Amino acid sequence: MDFSKEMALELENMIRAGEVDHDIADDISAAVLGLRNGTKFLDDFYRASTPHKVLEVFDEVSQRVKR
Repeated sequence: MDFSKEMALELENMIRAGEVDHDIADDISAAVLGLRNGTKFLDDFYRASTPHKVLEVFDEVSQRVKR
């Protein structure tokens, strides 16, 4: 499985487990769709306008997938 699809799967698992705050769940769900479809990569979401809480979730999932 490639890195983007692993990231999408882990993000979905985090949402189901309640590890993602409700106020950023839509942002994370949009990221999951982009990663799964191959239209986006994790780096595409690291922008100045991305909320800090979303970036923290991306950092956490990145560490989990790398393990």
